[in-house]
Amino acid sequence: MNRYFSFLLIWVLPLTVCLGQADSKTKVFAMIYTPGENWNHEITFDQQPFFNAHSKHIQKLRKEGSIVIGGRYSDKGFMLLRAKDSIKAIVIVGKDPSVTNGIFDVELFEFSTFYSGCLESKQSN
Repeated sequence: MNRYFSFLLIWVLPLTVCLGQADSKTKVFAMIYTPGENWNHEITFDQQPFFNAHSKHIQKLRKEGSIVIGGRYSDKGFMLLRAKDSIKAIVIVGKDPSVTNGIFDVELFEFSTFYSGCLESKQSN
């Protein structure tokens, strides 16, 4: 294997994947999840109705490569979603049973980066 090809495999390819770059036809949308009208404040988030269906929906999006990053803070959730356009992003959000059943409300915004970076995940098992 020549040095140039090795350089591409070791440095450039992981950096491109890390930055989450997509083709020019794909946009990125910020999704902010907050408790909806049917949220039960007496139980934890993972005990909410439709939470398992929500998790399966998010897992499917991760496998498809549609989710760039996601996490929780306070009583909110945040994800960056890749989609062709805002209509497609709305359709994706509308397929989440926890949203359609009022457990979560979701605000959706087109997201433009001014700085690309990388978050490394450390798996704890």
